[in-house]
Amino acid sequence: MTVQQIQFQQVQQSYNRLCFAVALIFFALSCNDLGKETPIPERPFQTSFKVEDFSSATECQNCHPNHYEEWSASMHAYSTQDPVWFKLQQNAQNAHASEGIELGDFCVQCHSPIAALTDAITDHKNLTPEVMSTLPLQIQEGVTCDVCHTITHLPETTDIQTGEQNYETADFKLYTDGTRYSIIDDPQDNPFHESEYHEGYDQSDFCRNCHNLTVNGLDAEVTNSEWEGSAFDAMGSECQTCHMPTYEGYAAEGGPLRENLHRHYFPGVGTSIVGESENNGLLPAIAEILDGSADVNFFEPLADTVLSTEPLKIKIIISNNAGHNFPSGVTFTRQLWLEVTANIDGDTIFQSGHLNENGDIYDFYTDPEKQYDPQLNVFNTVLYNEAGDSGIMNVSVEDMIWMNDYTLPVSGSRTVNYIIDLPTVVPEGGSNLDISVRLRFRSFPPFLLRHINLIEEVERLLIWDIDQITDSVTLE
Repeated sequence: MTVQQIQFQQVQQSYNRLCFAVALIFFALSCNDLGKETPIPERPFQTSFKVEDFSSATECQNCHPNHYEEWSASMHAYSTQDPVWFKLQQNAQNAHASEGIELGDFCVQCHSPIAALTDAITDHKNLTPEVMSTLPLQIQEGVTCDVCHTITHLPETTDIQTGEQNYETADFKLYTDGTRYSIIDDPQDNPFHESEYHEGYDQSDFCRNCHNLTVNGLDAEVTNSEWEGSAFDAMGSECQTCHMPTYEGYAAEGGPLRENLHRHYFPGVGTSIVGESENNGLLPAIAEILDGSADVNFFEPLADTVLSTEPLKIKIIISNNAGHNFPSGVTFTRQLWLEVTANIDGDTIFQSGHLNENGDIYDFYTDPEKQYDPQLNVFNTVLYNEAGDSGIMNVSVEDMIWMNDYTLPVSGSRTVNYIIDLPTVVPEGGSNLDISVRLRFRSFPPFLLRHINLIEEVERLLIWDIDQITDSVTLE
């Protein structure tokens, strides 16, 4: 694709989005009267909870086996099984306690909301998987069924205030009177619980408290903010559109066939690294959501023939097709990078973004002087604290005062350059120069897992190839 074609495509996409947004405005205005006829009901919420207020997901399994199976494979269920989370939570607690700072449920409030709401964990510094296994099932299940299906009000962004040592600020407005809410507008009566339609359950703001974290008002993990105001927002494409796609099936055993059920895998990039796991459908769901999430292209077509008298300069454009920045969320632990390889007649003359013997890329954590891979391009964020320290080895998110953001912006792109030195001697008749580019993605760098003594888990890290391109030219 030529640069002119790319630019035309981007302009056309922007125009189409603008037209669609205008259409949506007129549609919304035309529906004002309808909105007045169906006002949003006032709903209560609680301010104190007991573990017994919530059901275990195992109690939901008999009537909702499909939802239970999907949720069981999800990162929501894995949130209190993840060994990386346990290690990092414990490290953060101990580091801050040594400075007289109590983080409390800062890490727990989104990984096990019921634990935070019931003050079930009192010793955060020694919270381990073994300790978690002694707590009630509702707590062990992490983001379990009742955490979402008893929500009565859409939450606000979670903003922590470090100066006030106010870290337990996640906004959960739940009401546990036995009613379960969902997007089904004609729920069937059943002997187990009351069911009620809730208009907010297919809105992106539903996810905001755990997927929009700010620190003293500064953006930290702000997937919701990245989406808000984007073309996806204007077109009505919500978080649930991609991460909970709809299908036809049965919400409950013995219930009617429905066309608008949501999947409960919640795919992103995270997968279990605890022992052997089939992931029960999560891996295909991740593959599907990552497929087409970004495109890689040569910014300008390569010439059919290049001369060896000077280095070859190539420019690559990476376009983000996701509804938020890519990567998003805990971007400071993610690795999205370009792998570039150049071969002449099968012999490698250039490579960047390749793995070393430990499975790491040569980013600034492993190659701070850029000696081994000076042209590496990684698309993530780097956090800085007040002392000027940076990076995931030194700075926890609650300590950040600013960040460098190298992620792919929503509905945007980044261009990067590579310079490939060519051999000065070329056989008569020329040589074949093959160039291949891959955009690769994984949830954690191996060096981080080794740092927190999760050696075996390194082997279970998955790398996803998002997109790739190849081209061949004649070298003379």
